[in-house]
Amino acid sequence: MHKKKVLVHGTADSLQKFFADAISRDFEIVAVLSEDNVSINLEVLKPQDLPRFNYKLLDGIIFTGDRAVADYFLKQGLEPRKIILWDAAKGLDVFGGRDKDGVQVAFIGGLEFHIRNEDDAKFFNQTLWQFQTQRYVKNLSPQAYPAIVAQTFQRIMGKPLDFNNPRTFTEKLNWLKVYDATPIKSRLADKYLVRRWVADKIGQEYLIPLLGVWDDFDDINFDELPNQFVLKCNHGCGMNIIVRDKKTFDKQQAREKLNAWLALDFSTLFIESHYTRIKRKIIAEKFMANGNLPDLIDYKFICFHGKIVYCQYLTDRSTGLKLNYFDENWNVTTVERNDHPRSDHPEKIRRPKNFKLMKKLATKLAEGFAFVRVDFYEIDGRIYFGEMTFTPGAGNFYYKSAGTDEYLGNFLRSEEHTSELQSR
Repeated sequence: MHKKKVLVHGTADSLQKFFADAISRDFEIVAVLSEDNVSINLEVLKPQDLPRFNYKLLDGIIFTGDRAVADYFLKQGLEPRKIILWDAAKGLDVFGGRDKDGVQVAFIGGLEFHIRNEDDAKFFNQTLWQFQTQRYVKNLSPQAYPAIVAQTFQRIMGKPLDFNNPRTFTEKLNWLKVYDATPIKSRLADKYLVRRWVADKIGQEYLIPLLGVWDDFDDINFDELPNQFVLKCNHGCGMNIIVRDKKTFDKQQAREKLNAWLALDFSTLFIESHYTRIKRKIIAEKFMANGNLPDLIDYKFICFHGKIVYCQYLTDRSTGLKLNYFDENWNVTTVERNDHPRSDHPEKIRRPKNFKLMKKLATKLAEGFAFVRVDFYEIDGRIYFGEMTFTPGAGNFYYKSAGTDEYLGNFLRSEEHTSELQSR
């Protein structure tokens, strides 16, 4: 991702604390503004000596001291989105106001958020939490990761996590995300780079058509896109915007969301370390629909050491996600997760037309991995690849069906990670 070119303003003390903070890695510091005599290996300028036109050449100015100093620069013509507040205790800080229409606007890290309703407020608060988590994790030594993962597991699952003797599926997933974050997993978790892998392994015809790829939202030429399409980031999950009608598409909201996602190292949220190597991008794919159904149906194959154990059937995403588990012969099972209920009558769900071929393709893509989930869609009688996921739910979920976590844990021989594929 493009780093912001910024100046940093502050006192000698605040600047020392800022440069000791890992948040400084998110910016390209081009100079320092300070009234003090600062000993630092960068050009040091006095604020009054900075020509006004230089403000427009920068992505922002980071203020490490009193917020009131930022008012001076606002009066000099600095755009609000270029003001980046940093606090020794909180890291990136928030400031805001209202736009000409009276809509609440918040700024954080040079990003702009218009908060018009509860959904906007929820997204902003979630983003703020994510940035705070990102800062906390970046300031940790990797040696601390196991302890942090264990604490999170204890809080969510209500039981301890013993990395020396993981037994259940979720325990072993947490072991894998800490100790088996291999480069090949980073490549295949990348929603852009995985396309080449899939094309080479099973064929280009199983890929949803790609409409474009960009490093920055402002590089997108929407005139070149069709009326319907899907925008997504390539470096995490839940970073999708479905555009059903370009004429009514809220471009400003999309820009705010995608820029916030691009600023996030997704790996830091739950220590899923293989995500951190992914070069963040925006991609656009063809809008896919299956008849008049409001949502696509996902077929997610749970694979251990190249063998399919379950197929997850996901539906009703927009109205209340339902998740059902079938075995490799499409027999309904009693497996149920705590976070996603089953359908009322899963026994009435029909097996997909291409189920046999899906299994063959999933097995081929899963070859060489201790665990991976391989996702497909079946649209108008054709199979399309979805994604490959190595740590679903970050390993922090539990099953309502007794014994399932232990049962699946028996399939995952976590000591077997030495295949040729994973050593690349």
